[in-house]
Amino acid sequence: MREIETVEIAGIEEFLQEMVPPLGFLRMPVYRGQASSEWKLLPTLFREAVAKTEFKSWADLEAAFLIGLKQRGRGELGFEPSTELEWMAQGSENGLPTRCTNWSENALVALFFATDPSHAGEDGAVWRLMPGDTSLMISQDYEQVPEQARLYRPQRPSAAMLNQKTCFLSHPLPKEDASPESFEDLFELGSERLSLAKLVIPAAEKAFLRRRLATMGIDHRSMFPGMGGLCRDIREELYSHTDTYEWVFPE
Repeated sequence: MREIETVEIAGIEEFLQEMVPPLGFLRMPVYRGQASSEWKLLPTLFREAVAKTEFKSWADLEAAFLIGLKQRGRGELGFEPSTELEWMAQGSENGLPTRCTNWSENALVALFFATDPSHAGEDGAVWRLMPGDTSLMISQDYEQVPEQARLYRPQRPSAAMLNQKTCFLSHPLPKEDASPESFEDLFELGSERLSLAKLVIPAAEKAFLRRRLATMGIDHRSMFPGMGGLCRDIREELYSHTDTYEWVFPE
């Protein structure tokens, strides 16, 4: 059984040391930030209660979500996705339950999500996935939705996807109504050349790291272009203050 490396991050400098450069063609390390270190690596589809629906399998439930998106979402997207993977990527980015989890090629983007103030009292986590060869990456957009875990870069990314350097990890669907497996479980029992690490962000460091990210240009407005991102930054700034300025203005 393969082990998942776990590293506790005490500051931004330690986090920067855990950022890995590109490993070669189609072998880019990717990162996913989660506000709680207790959360599993599960796509939104697997958090649905399939037993409470009229569908008998995860595949049927996902198909129903995508049919709804295709029938009613074309006008909102402004273009016609040409593959099932592209529909899944667009749905996942906009909150539709799919088999995909969102990842980023920028570790600082993942750290931003790991330091979400809505879970300030919990340790966060940045997951780092490194492929040992090119088999993890879907290299052609016309490929079918894979049965194994594979990374996919959208062919028509939105402005937010571009700014966040988003890619998507497609998880294998469970058989019929079986309980879904997290990516950690798949990794530990798998045979592919992968490295998975969990970088734990202590709750006590979250607020400071969040402020440091803002000075580096990683904030809501940079990742969610438009008024929505700006307003979220303004709201957050009003809660980001210090009670003492002695380190700047000594008495």
